[in-house]
Amino acid sequence: MRTVAGSVPYMRLASMLAGRQGRRTQGIFARRLQTVSTAARQSGAKAAHETSGEDERTLRDIFDLPTKTTLGSRWYHQGQPTGLLMESRFVSPKSFRKAGKQAVAEAEELVARMLQAQTDLEKQQVLKCLDQLSDALCRVMDVAELVRQVHPDSAWQTAADEVYAEMFDYMNGLNTHVGLYRKLVEVMDDPASSRMFSQVEREAALSFRRDFERSGIHLSDKAHEQFVRLSAGIHEQSRGFLRAQSLPLAKDQRIDVPLEHLRALPSYAAMDILQASQSHKHADGRTYVRLEPDDYTAHYILRDCEDEGTRELVYRAWQRGSSEAVQSLERLLRQRLELAHTVGYASFGDMMLEDKMARSPSHVDEFLRGLAAQASPQWTAVAQSLRDAKGSDVFPWDREHLIARQQMDCGALPSLMPYFSLGRVVLGLSRVFRSLYGVELRATVPQPGEIWHPEVRKLEAVDEHGRLLGVVYCDVFARSSKAHVGAAHFTSRCARRIDDDIRVSGSDAGHSSQTVVERDGRKYQLPVVVLICDFPAPSEGAPPLLTWSNVETIFHEMGHAMHSMLGQNGYHNVAGTRCPVDFVELPSILMEHFARSPSVLSLFASHYKTDAPLPPGLIRQQAELRRQSSALELHSQLFMSALDQRYHSARLGASGEGTMVTDGWSTRVLAEVHRDSMFTGPGPNPANSLLAYVRGTRWQSRFTHLIGYGASYYAYLFDRVLAGQIWSRVFAGDYPHSHPGHEPGVLNPLDRDAGERFKNEVLQWGGGRNPWLSLAAVLDNGRTPSSDIEAIAKGDRSSMRTVGSWQLPGI
Repeated sequence: MRTVAGSVPYMRLASMLAGRQGRRTQGIFARRLQTVSTAARQSGAKAAHETSGEDERTLRDIFDLPTKTTLGSRWYHQGQPTGLLMESRFVSPKSFRKAGKQAVAEAEELVARMLQAQTDLEKQQVLKCLDQLSDALCRVMDVAELVRQVHPDSAWQTAADEVYAEMFDYMNGLNTHVGLYRKLVEVMDDPASSRMFSQVEREAALSFRRDFERSGIHLSDKAHEQFVRLSAGIHEQSRGFLRAQSLPLAKDQRIDVPLEHLRALPSYAAMDILQASQSHKHADGRTYVRLEPDDYTAHYILRDCEDEGTRELVYRAWQRGSSEAVQSLERLLRQRLELAHTVGYASFGDMMLEDKMARSPSHVDEFLRGLAAQASPQWTAVAQSLRDAKGSDVFPWDREHLIARQQMDCGALPSLMPYFSLGRVVLGLSRVFRSLYGVELRATVPQPGEIWHPEVRKLEAVDEHGRLLGVVYCDVFARSSKAHVGAAHFTSRCARRIDDDIRVSGSDAGHSSQTVVERDGRKYQLPVVVLICDFPAPSEGAPPLLTWSNVETIFHEMGHAMHSMLGQNGYHNVAGTRCPVDFVELPSILMEHFARSPSVLSLFASHYKTDAPLPPGLIRQQAELRRQSSALELHSQLFMSALDQRYHSARLGASGEGTMVTDGWSTRVLAEVHRDSMFTGPGPNPANSLLAYVRGTRWQSRFTHLIGYGASYYAYLFDRVLAGQIWSRVFAGDYPHSHPGHEPGVLNPLDRDAGERFKNEVLQWGGGRNPWLSLAAVLDNGRTPSSDIEAIAKGDRSSMRTVGSWQLPGI
């Protein structure tokens, strides 16, 4: 669910998240790839959109045929390096450091130009200067963040850390630059200048202004010093909270489990746990295993262990969490509240939501309670079914075990993985994009030094007229040198118009000729993005095979990538995924619906050995299994969203509650949210014991999304609802399970008109349009009541209430 659209903090001014046979295959494949790539460029616009079988085989094989020791190593190791990500400035750690200093120097010149703006023309160029300045810095800083996460060379990592730290400090200075803020306000308040703004320019200017004001630009010197101190403290506590996740458990959190209670676990999991643990005999003659219940251990024991006492013991130890994490979190939340007060907001939630679709915490509460009201009967029914299966009250440590038992009673399903080779899935994505938007993905050859690891693959997004739209790098396999970032979309370069740039020293330094194009007499910098996943590396000689969850993950991340490719509105600051956090996940979650569609799966899901298509019956069975637990998954998402809102509310500072007086107050708040009527409902509720707070646990110590999604965790649920409605009402999407009003196999979710509608009303705008207007426009196609359209377009409390009344698909 993660998109790293810029550096952290996401401030828009800063755009602040083999053997011989193998070698022979590489040579043959490399020549074919080079030939296809050259032919595509020479074919002309008329034939470029007609994808050849050779193009498609190449796209599939670039992921499926080579192993980790073959394809890519030639371009990774050989030849004179041309620069990381096609940037001639990024050929070595030394040159990367130099690029950071050049970017700052360019920014300084642009700052001087803005401060000196006097004439009408100069004032009209202030917004352009701000956007150009943001781009100049982010083209280095965003790549530094990527390098820190994925580059295997420690020298590169060190350089990236240094560049990031230096530029972070510089950007903080710009974010509180009073002169820049006053000049922007002067331009925006000047009718002669502001009336020339387009809709996109107006949104870009508003985003800059809000970020200045949220950074305390209006504060007195004393208050500003307080703001800087608190900002530094928040950054340090955030790092401390994340560091605490990897600390070993305290000795009193280690538990002894009878060896025989591990026998029901899969043999590989039991072996892994035993190898990482110590065994000893007790006086009763039984052998016990001393465990440190991490996520891996807890997952298998809670799912497969038959003994309830052991499951409870493991659950309590696992959920007890780290004292260090709790302390860091509580200091972080205190400082966030104090920071909000310093800037003039009632709470951190009010401060963060002001420019989001939700607008305010009360609107988020409206949405969450509306969704909970309609979902409560479903999760109550699931809890009752688990209680019936157990024959007594069910508790949190029973959940995974009872659900797994129910699924086993339905019969084991054959694995879907043989039908989902990575190459086939990427080919399927290209076919989906071509059907919807006239855009396809093409494999292309990276130049020496362009990629950071031999496993990285380079794709070009090309429209139906043969025009290059941007570049997508895919780094999808887990490895020891790669940070555990899960799945993420990194924007290393945003789309932007550059022919009207303000001329300053070094302003052309970062424009690679490979990603600059001319259209209608104008020049544009094309987007360059990197998709990160942590799929298991394939074994030698076999293609990488994906689980259905993996398939959904890469569809999700490619949804972000396509947003970046098509969201080219001329301004870096609002291009592609640089839009409100509660709108940015919409295109990517929508792609998950395509991943589950029988019509879409028929485009690519076939057995990697026999080419036999994926049986439709397997799709339906898998979907029904998923639906059995979807209500409880929704409950978890609602609970985390509500807890996030409470942790960032004004109530924590209210006198008399006393929650912030002593350490551990965050645990009391956790228990309070568990008891909220949103989750318990009126009267006796069989779900209560299953979903209740367990005394002595501190789950919040593991809630790492509080760092990047503070006060906005609801956004994922919000966009899930929006995506479900767009899937049903715009694409008339088919479902792999029974769904009211839809007949699987009859509908066509790949309709080009629907794709063009979504592209024109949502994707192409990036962050350059009020997202409520985009949402109303894309749904205004005759399938949504006019009263809903009117309510949505307002973007107020009634809009959130309307969205909260829409049902999530799958519950």
